Amino acid sequence: MRKITLTLVLVLGAWLLTSLSSPGSQASTPIQCPAENSGEGPEDCPWGGIARALILEAEAGRAVLPKFQELAPAIAQQAAKDSERKAFKHLWGKSINFDEMVKDVIVHPAILETLGQIFGEEGRGRIVHAGMEHTYGYLLSVLKTSFGYKRARWVRPTIEQGLGLPADAINPLPQEGTFFGNVTYVLSQIAFRDDGALLESIHKIAQGTVPPSIASYPFSKLRITRLEEAVSVKKPSPRTVILRTDFVPFFKIPAGQANSHLLVYSVLDPLSGGARLVTAFPVEKPFVERALNPKNLGRDQPVITRYNAFVEGLTGQQHTGNRQVVSATRSTHGSR
Repeated sequence: MRKITLTLVLVLGAWLLTSLSSPGSQASTPIQCPAENSGEGPEDCPWGGIARALILEAEAGRAVLPKFQELAPAIAQQAAKDSERKAFKHLWGKSINFDEMVKDVIVHPAILETLGQIFGEEGRGRIVHAGMEHTYGYLLSVLKTSFGYKRARWVRPTIEQGLGLPADAINPLPQEGTFFGNVTYVLSQIAFRDDGALLESIHKIAQGTVPPSIASYPFSKLRITRLEEAVSVKKPSPRTVILRTDFVPFFKIPAGQANSHLLVYSVLDPLSGGARLVTAFPVEKPFVERALNPKNLGRDQPVITRYNAFVEGLTGQQHTGNRQVVSATRSTHGSR
């Protein structure tokens, strides 16, 4: 009798697994992470699996939002909170959902559109909100580049360990604050360090939303080198645009890592009303040395937008401008 019962249980279990994971079933979408031969590691999970499950939903012609809320409730809740933080969202520029090196879409359009619905920004089309794409979007990207997956910067502790930030300061699942909010605050303290008034307003906005452990971090101790690329742009209106790349050396290179700096990319464009964040990621020392090579500095140097940034009238165009290295500066407001 026990053998018959066990057999029935096994058969029923197999039937349930098959039916729930079948392509036509709406009851469940299979999640496999790490995926076979994908190069994914433990840190890529569950995000890679969630992304693939959402893509299956989209390709089956079903709405992605319900499955997104089911599989990634913590991310959906955080993005919903961030939708109300208009001042923080305003600190970001625009990004292209296309990797210029791999020549492929970074985040599946259906995932980005769903994120837009939750985050309160337009997620359809090629050009989207940079902060939304480079945080929540990159977390759910399945595009593998020569540097690995886009989410690596957030799911690995490289930046926190290198700069001595709190352990989960810019982690996708922080104990306090939100992923986007915490990242925005940290990067703003670097990219906007020479704008005391802006930093003061950010500090006020951050009260009650950004964890004290992050807000009290001594950003004034960072020794930052900035590469500025100034170029005259004619369309849609004549103006000078400045592309700004900040290189922040790590205090300590994390074990097993070759990365030695955090790169923070921002754009100062009068058309946007001021400086805007675009992206950030860790880089190795040779990368920094190439970027700051004196041979490539000075006037009449080729200037292009990088790291999937979009600047109207500049992106995709050929321009020359002035490339210079600027000494590190720090507003007294940023030392909080």
